[in-house]
Amino acid sequence: MRAPVVLTPQDELLPWGIPASVLLHIALIAMLAVMPTPKRPKRPQEEPVSVDILTQQQFDAIGEVKAAPHASQQPAVPVPPAASPALAPSPSPAAKAPAMIRPTEMLSAKTLADPRSRQARADLATFASGERGVQLCNLEAMDQIRKWRADFLPERVVPYAMAEERISGTTISAEGAAFRSKKNWYGLKFKCQLAPDGESVVGFEFLVGDPVAPDRWDELGLPAVH
Repeated sequence: MRAPVVLTPQDELLPWGIPASVLLHIALIAMLAVMPTPKRPKRPQEEPVSVDILTQQQFDAIGEVKAAPHASQQPAVPVPPAASPALAPSPSPAAKAPAMIRPTEMLSAKTLADPRSRQARADLATFASGERGVQLCNLEAMDQIRKWRADFLPERVVPYAMAEERISGTTISAEGAAFRSKKNWYGLKFKCQLAPDGESVVGFEFLVGDPVAPDRWDELGLPAVH
C-alpha cells in the first residue's frame, strides 16, 4: 500500500493545491474500494436461547411452586455423626433365671420318724452312706414339693433323669432331676445340704420345671408306673 500523503501549509498556498487535493482524495477512495475487505475473526456460534413472555399471574404462580418442595426431589440423606465410644449402647441384661424356692423348715426327718415310715427307715439302712444321702434328698424333695403345692402328689424322684447329680462333700446338686406326680413326670432342680454325719437334711432349695413329654420317658429311664 502506498504511504498516505500529508498536506503541508506550503501545499495549501500553491494555486494548484486544491484541485490536486481533490484528485488525491478521489484516488484514495477508489483504491480503498477495490481493496479486499478483511475477514472478521470467527466467533463461537452461540446457541439460541428461547425466551417466553409470561404474564404477571404466571410469574407469581412460578414463585409459589418454587417456595414449596418439589415432589420429585429426593430428600437429602443425613450424614450420621461419628460414633462416640462413650455413647456406645450397653448390652442388654440377660433374662434372670427363676429364683429357687428355699424353705426354712426341713421335712424329711419328721416323715421318717412317723411310724408308717418304718419300712423306709429299714431300706435306708441297707444303702451305703453316699447313696443314703441321695435318698434322703429325694425324700426331702417330695415332702417340700407336696407342701409347696397341694395339687402335686410326688411319689418318686429320679435325680439323674436329664443330667447326673453332683456330690461335693455333704452337698448334693441335681440340675436335671425329675419327679412323678399323678402318673406324670415333671422336671426338677434341687440342691440339698446334709448334716456332717450325712444322716439328715439341714438345707434345701428347689425349682419345679415343665412336664416331661411321655415320648421321652423311656429315653430318660422314667417308668410310667412305680
